[in-house]
Amino acid sequence: MAGNSFGKLFNLTTFGESHGAALGGVIDGCPSGLDIDVDAIQN
Repeated sequence: MAGNSFGKLFNLTTFGESHGAALGGVIDGCPSGLDIDVDAIQN
């Protein structure tokens, strides 16, 4: 299944099944050591 990509500064590529139990994403373009608020992403 092909994913979707969004963004210019950071690029988020999503993957997973449309009716599956979960989906995922890969964030490209993040500088090393950048703190990411996982709770904010979950909401």
